[in-house]
Amino acid sequence: MEREIERHRKPLCSGGQGAESCSFRSARVNTGKQVSIEALRGTDIFAGLSGHDLEQIAKVCVERTYQAGERCAVQGEETDELRIVNGGKVAIQLRIEAAPYTQALTTTTLTRGNVLAWSALVEPHVQTASARCIGMAQVLCIKASDLQRIFKERPSIERVVMKNLATVISSRLRDSSTQLVRLVCEMIKQRG
Repeated sequence: MEREIERHRKPLCSGGQGAESCSFRSARVNTGKQVSIEALRGTDIFAGLSGHDLEQIAKVCVERTYQAGERCAVQGEETDELRIVNGGKVAIQLRIEAAPYTQALTTTTLTRGNVLAWSALVEPHVQTASARCIGMAQVLCIKASDLQRIFKERPSIERVVMKNLATVISSRLRDSSTQLVRLVCEMIKQRG
């Protein structure tokens, strides 16, 4: 049986605005719902971990549901929570500012099993992009401090997770570079 549902305020920014000009909407935290190891098994960040390892991580997970247009990560803000899409779609957006212009460039769209807010595991823990929900989305959330505790107890988990994270970061960098080249080409054509 599901226990009470807590509400957490999450920023919702329109394109080009900084976090200081965000409005807020509530994201629902399903605190009574146990996250299964099956929800973690198909994730890019936890690929290659055993069922026992995933069981340890599942114990510290919560699931949040976000509405269409809500941001579950905001570029430039610090984060202490790793997030993984568990349902729905989430657009990764890079805010590009070249005075007097500001644009939000979608670099990739994440689906079930894709990690976001990975900056929680990498100093200085500042998010490098925003994540906007396309339709309703379910997102698994794990406090970095809980993961660090698990890593300390089981260094083999940390090795696998950090190797997977390097692969994810590399892929996201390629996606961003591709979209930036496309944007620059469009700008050149417009000035043409």
